[in-house]
Amino acid sequence: MAVYRQWKPIHFTPETPVEKHFHDYDETWVISDGRCRAFMVDHDGNRHEFELQAGDIWMVEAGVEHGCDPYEEGVDIFPFAGTIPEGSHAPGRHYYMEQEGYIPRLVVTKTPTDRYAKDAAHA
Repeated sequence: MAVYRQWKPIHFTPETPVEKHFHDYDETWVISDGRCRAFMVDHDGNRHEFELQAGDIWMVEAGVEHGCDPYEEGVDIFPFAGTIPEGSHAPGRHYYMEQEGYIPRLVVTKTPTDRYAKDAAHA
């Protein structure tokens, strides 16, 4: 379980944009101030661009390359990681497909359980 207390956004400017990168886990951006031109490259290699501004929340799927180019006033972003799957990179760093050579995809494993099954002896 992750709890973020007293979170502080990171300020990005046109001189310090968020370069194209990816993670092995889902990431969420909370935009607390400013604006930027965000982009993502989906699993099929298609690039999509759109604007983010104060009050927006962007949920980025694991393995989707993403970044942004802040407008003149800059943008304040609080990025936080979703569930960190076993075997993934540690959160907090950027990774590049050109160097890593793979696209991560998260897969749900459904494990059968009888946790809430009625006790046959007490039925």
